[in-house]
Amino acid sequence: MNIEDVKKIAVIGSGAMGHGIAQVCAVAGYSVYMTDLKQEYLDSALLKVSESLDVMVKKGKLTPEGKEKAFNSNLKTTLDLNEAVNGAAVVIEAVPEIMDLKKQVFKNLSDIAAPDAILATNTSTMSISEISSVVKNPGRFAGMHFFNPVTIMKLVEIIYGEKSNGDAVELLCEISRKCGKVPVKVLKDRPGFIVNRISAPNQALLSAILDEGEISPDEVDSVMKKIGVKMAPFETADFVGLDVFSHTLEYYSETLSPQYKPGRYLNEKISKNELGMKTGKGIYDWSSGKAAIDTSAESKVISPVHFLSVQINEAVRVYKEGIASSKQDIDDAVKFGMNAFAGPFALAAGMEPSQISDALNFLAERFGLTILKPEPEILDGSFKSM
Repeated sequence: MNIEDVKKIAVIGSGAMGHGIAQVCAVAGYSVYMTDLKQEYLDSALLKVSESLDVMVKKGKLTPEGKEKAFNSNLKTTLDLNEAVNGAAVVIEAVPEIMDLKKQVFKNLSDIAAPDAILATNTSTMSISEISSVVKNPGRFAGMHFFNPVTIMKLVEIIYGEKSNGDAVELLCEISRKCGKVPVKVLKDRPGFIVNRISAPNQALLSAILDEGEISPDEVDSVMKKIGVKMAPFETADFVGLDVFSHTLEYYSETLSPQYKPGRYLNEKISKNELGMKTGKGIYDWSSGKAAIDTSAESKVISPVHFLSVQINEAVRVYKEGIASSKQDIDDAVKFGMNAFAGPFALAAGMEPSQISDALNFLAERFGLTILKPEPEILDGSFKSM
């Protein structure tokens, strides 16, 4: 199948990710059928798409005619899964992150989709290979991980499962480009893929800082904000929800290392239903609508170099494991997936290896996290020429 053969795309699920994916595909000119379990879900999704398109028109990123075509001509909704999938060259699943649910969805899709239709999951964490185990001809199955908010974030991780066909992966990359995105191939189906995997050790570090209790979240976040970070580490944890943050750490504790297991502080917050922004209180007070961070606080212990060093170290591991084909792909993934100024390898180019290794050894010793110990290529500086 060639890119010219892709006329219709089906999107399964109309939540934040689903309707975002449907929107960018419709704006790109595809005929998009979005389906869900209830009409109220679809109605809510359409309202949000319309509002988002209005913002694009207001900012001059889309003409009124472009909105009219995308919303009224290209985008359709239906409660009938067969209608949504019939004639679709590509089917993208965006249902909740529950393995059994995803498997059931793809078992059904495998039966009703065209034999040569490409099936893609938008999962951010789950095993592509395991989901594909229920699909007839798993060669046509791959991950297509958009980042939230879909309409703004540029990255799409295109992930190989154990049996994914290279042609299917390449076609998903071409579709991503047509939608104005930056696709990066993830060559191996590993926990966290590229971006979330590189972020994972810093999440463990944040949990350890909270448990130690000697460095306040305000100290860390104010330092990060002073270097231009839009949303600081602890603020971000509150924003996404401490339950979600903890669930992610639990997943990594089972798939990467037991040292990722969420600590006492997070468990206590969750037991009190102090989950962050969505409950009004978490690490910070959110009663005013934003995190009440004491920006006058300053940490003499933790600096941006520490967080960057952790990222660089994990990026080296990702590259060594063959999860990405190049350092440039890793940098692009982090830059466009985390809305960062640059990727870890680009930022490390101007740093002395000893600066990175000293930061990592300090963190590993202070917080008892051997997952933060520097890789051999960090110690000898050879990571710069890998």
